Amino acid sequence: MNLYDRLERMTRRWWFYLAILCIQFLPPYTTRGMTGVNSQEINRLVGDVLSHALVLSWVNLSPLFKVLPLAFLVLLVYVPRSRPFFSLFAALHYLVLAFFQNMAFLEDRGLAILTNNAVMITLVALSFLVEVFARKNAFAFRRVNWKKGSLIGMAAFAFLYPVDPASFRPDFHMKHLFTNAAGLTFCMMTPLYLTVLLFTYPEVNLVTLRVTGLVGTIIGLYNLSFNFFFDLPKFWWNGILHIPLLLISLYAFVLSFQRGQGRFSPDAGTTSTGKSGEETA
Repeated sequence: MNLYDRLERMTRRWWFYLAILCIQFLPPYTTRGMTGVNSQEINRLVGDVLSHALVLSWVNLSPLFKVLPLAFLVLLVYVPRSRPFFSLFAALHYLVLAFFQNMAFLEDRGLAILTNNAVMITLVALSFLVEVFARKNAFAFRRVNWKKGSLIGMAAFAFLYPVDPASFRPDFHMKHLFTNAAGLTFCMMTPLYLTVLLFTYPEVNLVTLRVTGLVGTIIGLYNLSFNFFFDLPKFWWNGILHIPLLLISLYAFVLSFQRGQGRFSPDAGTTSTGKSGEETA
């Protein structure tokens, strides 16, 4: 049994999900410590870290992190042999998000890290890294049906992220849509990556699909809870923008258990799955 098969089986085991549950209880790390571990203080710290995350200071890099994923996606469509490079880029992208989106220097806390988020997103990065070598994704972009059209619409909505970062009100200014920091956020990029994987389903890396879908669902629930219950008048639009993350992630996670990997030849770019598999996703 190779590494991929072992990981695919492992991600079906009950103890894997127990481990994921335990990760949720990892306390945030701060160099100056915390006065308590009550939920109110943790929620405030989470908000402070995410609103002062290191990636938010990379203003000049924000457009680049919007262009690069699209460039690799175009390359993936027109140059089939670029499949490993797309997965490698996604893995590196998630590693950047795992740490620098969940890390901030705060005046009262010093260096602060959201440990549970960092660990979970690192698992997503590792799942894409596995695909670099396993090459289970056929990346066969079939004709678009209503399901895939819905996925594209939701992923594009999240990727464009039409919100004013100061007021959190809707902002559809064309310039801001392509220069905002969405490319440096897990919540806005994951719908895009999962949509690419769902387009190639069922000839897909089930480990990558399952782990990314699971982590996306968990973080999506966290964000919807925060945006809709913490300060609804201010964050309602930001909450709506996180709905694609939850819906696409949950769909991908459930789908990863419903069908096995089709037989795919990385070199030939062909699969033995019949026509019935084309309409599944």
